[in-house]
Amino acid sequence: MTRVAIHQPQYIPWLPYLAKVCQADLFVLLDTTQYQKNGVQNRNQVLTAAGPLWLTIPVRQQLGASILETAPVDRRWIRKHRATVTQCYPDGRVLATELFDELEGLPADSSLADFAASSLAFICRRLDISTPVVRASALAARGTRTQLLISILQELGATEYLSGNGARAYQTAAEFRAAGIELLYQRFEPVEYPQGEPTFTPHLSALDLVLRPNLDAPRLLRECTRPPTQE
Repeated sequence: MTRVAIHQPQYIPWLPYLAKVCQADLFVLLDTTQYQKNGVQNRNQVLTAAGPLWLTIPVRQQLGASILETAPVDRRWIRKHRATVTQCYPDGRVLATELFDELEGLPADSSLADFAASSLAFICRRLDISTPVVRASALAARGTRTQLLISILQELGATEYLSGNGARAYQTAAEFRAAGIELLYQRFEPVEYPQGEPTFTPHLSALDLVLRPNLDAPRLLRECTRPPTQE
């Protein structure tokens, strides 16, 4: 039995995204889908003394371009993000330096998908997630929406598809069962952890957890992750 999860690349993704990766036998970065302006493909939040702050990769926007075809405007954002993150998480300075050194080391022609994939790989290492990751652009599957997902799943020999709950509005279990695939929906229940503030701030990048070296980040992620529901 092979459980596959599929999601668009996201820069320094948040914990529910990582929980989905953790529960899959194979994770697919859907880098062939269209870039979404003002989404979370090129940004996420960290916690500053003044509250949550968006870290955004400025990109060249072309109408209809995929995430793979979308590139940063320049590389000045890496230096700015490095400075912000190391200031916000002084105890995690060494790990933050490792992340941004890796991003700096990517080739000059790297796309948004490349930077997102690199940030994902870094966070997965810190959370002890060893799920293999493949890029949709490396597969033969084509199509739109649900048919694209099913094509990817069939190409990879999946027997289960772990989906996010946001897709309930446009996909049905019958479509997947007709292709011999069981549809599962992710369950994630946030767990509060010490942030050094009087109140807990949710919905941040997973960096907020992994750059706090006094916390057991892998254990906290497991506590948030619940068995998926079957449709």
